Amino acid sequence: MKDRVKSAPFMRARKDQAVAAHKGFKVLKLAYLPYRLLRCQERYLGGRRSEQQGKEQPRFSMCVFLPNTRDGLPELLDRMASHPNFLWDHLPTGRRETGEVRLPKFKVSFSSRINGVLQDMGVQAAFDPFRSDLRDMLECDLPLLVVEHVFHKAVIEVDEEGTEAAASTACVMRLISDTITTPVNFVADHPFAFFVVEEVSATVVFMGHVLDPTSAI
Repeated sequence: MKDRVKSAPFMRARKDQAVAAHKGFKVLKLAYLPYRLLRCQERYLGGRRSEQQGKEQPRFSMCVFLPNTRDGLPELLDRMASHPNFLWDHLPTGRRETGEVRLPKFKVSFSSRINGVLQDMGVQAAFDPFRSDLRDMLECDLPLLVVEHVFHKAVIEVDEEGTEAAASTACVMRLISDTITTPVNFVADHPFAFFVVEEVSATVVFMGHVLDPTSAI
């Protein structure tokens, strides 16, 4: 089994994290920086900006699901697939004291041609040479412009900078209790699953799993 063991650089976190311990697995939640509109976006919204001010801003987080056993990821994924709300029901609800927290650096990318997806969503004219009207994208009179292919690429990268940004923006509030809790260790030295989620709308933005953090996918 030695050929299945690889060395990888790990990041260490401070001893207070949004983590939850469940039967057979643990979950670590890392918050992204709050989303803020760019100046160009604010100008584009114009009078509609006031409509956005009263709404709760998006909250993005990366949630890492780590099985307790080294070969427990397939079983954990089966449990998640069989229960629609499994992910949301098991996210950490607050921060708690942690012992050893280690997460490997990793980078995952995915690319795909999404012509069919867009057409299924109703984007038809832009792909049709007889109906396409994209003249506003041209600065001079040229032959008609038509969309031929649309490619989508998503990249997830976790390193020290991202971890520090998440930790430095968190506001920690805790209730004082007489209950003594045992610190939770979260050492991701074996396969795990991760999800990038938007918590206000309960949307999964990106999902994947890491088997070998030393190889970028």
